[in-house]
Amino acid sequence: MSTYSDICIVGAGIGGLTCANRLIEAAANRKLRIRVFDLNATVGGRIQSRKIDGEEIAELGAARYSPQLHPHFQQLMQGSGLPHAVYPFTEVISHDSVLEELKATLHGLSPMLKEHPNDSFLEFISHYLGTAKATHIIKATGYDALLLPMVSAAMAYDIIKKHPETQHFTENAANQWRYATDGYHELLCQLQHRAQAAGVEFRLEHRLLSVEKSGDDHHVLAFNHQGDTHMHRTRHLVMTIPPSAMPRLNLDFPNAWSPFQYDSLPLFKGFLTFDTAWWDALGLTDKVLMAANPLRKIYFKGDKYVLFYNDSKSATYWRDSLELGETAYLERVRRHLEEVLPLDGQPLPPIKAHFHKFWPHGVEFCVEPEAEHPAVLLHQDGIISCSDAYTAHCGWMEGSLISAKQASGLLLQRLDQLEDVAAANDTFITSSTERA
Repeated sequence: MSTYSDICIVGAGIGGLTCANRLIEAAANRKLRIRVFDLNATVGGRIQSRKIDGEEIAELGAARYSPQLHPHFQQLMQGSGLPHAVYPFTEVISHDSVLEELKATLHGLSPMLKEHPNDSFLEFISHYLGTAKATHIIKATGYDALLLPMVSAAMAYDIIKKHPETQHFTENAANQWRYATDGYHELLCQLQHRAQAAGVEFRLEHRLLSVEKSGDDHHVLAFNHQGDTHMHRTRHLVMTIPPSAMPRLNLDFPNAWSPFQYDSLPLFKGFLTFDTAWWDALGLTDKVLMAANPLRKIYFKGDKYVLFYNDSKSATYWRDSLELGETAYLERVRRHLEEVLPLDGQPLPPIKAHFHKFWPHGVEFCVEPEAEHPAVLLHQDGIISCSDAYTAHCGWMEGSLISAKQASGLLLQRLDQLEDVAAANDTFITSSTERA
């Protein structure tokens, strides 16, 4: 079975939905058909909201935003009319003095950054404090990725400044943070419904297999849908899928797209619920506890749930724990919680329920972060690709919006140019006819 669209968007995350909505008016004026495809059963991409006990929202993906650091997303939230609240997790605590050491180190060594432009963050701190001390202090950020050789000192400082748990160690301490009380998925559904009302068609549970050039100005896409292969023909193609999904396609990524290379890091979120909010008596409510074990960052949300969130090596540890079975996973969770909580020798209260999300490619980025590169990639065959990974912004939602707005703007320019060419051709034909 084959279908046709004038504009095809692959990916129904916040980037794809933004592209669709920004193209609606131009498509309607030109009587163009827009179709959006996604491999999942619902829209959202890395925005996944889940209700706990039918009311409280837990975000398995993107969880917070800052009006100061995420102005595009702030504007989108304001326009949606959806409620928001103050994100509580901007106070980090630890049971030793390492956080004070971290803050002093960041402030003290900041003037030295220019002297180490090619050093990793670990090399930079180690130069002044030694490897053992540097490793101990960097772990206090809660981000294992900051120990990796690919993370430069300047890049690490930027990451620390842009996360609510660590921003108070820097000059960004006054940045505000918010979250959507009804869940970000409601925002994505709102964008989908707006697009559908304007005639945009959605084809979910369609996995893109390949893209082939057809003639001078069309592409043929092969999708797998429920075990069958479906062909789709389109004139304009926008890919809003992450770099990690691009190599499996026959599009020579990244060589035919960009002079840069792209990589990713895994993330893991584990949610736990209990019959009582026992952590309130320990003074942990709405705080983040830094752990010197694979839990890394432990969040105590009101009287609702406990969340641990980590990346890189620790994220892989929890994925491997799950492969050993639920019993082994929960046993490790309990043991590591008891290691860092002031329980006075008492066992951790029974876990009522739990759920989790492992993101194999949770954070995607350009390997050459200091280089200036476009927020949108363009294939030699005219295919447009956008992703937060192509931007200098480290936020999933903000980076996706920045890239999607540039991608849709590029396509709008292309449509205008085609319209101008068509109008010029019509004028030429009319003039020729009149002369004849």
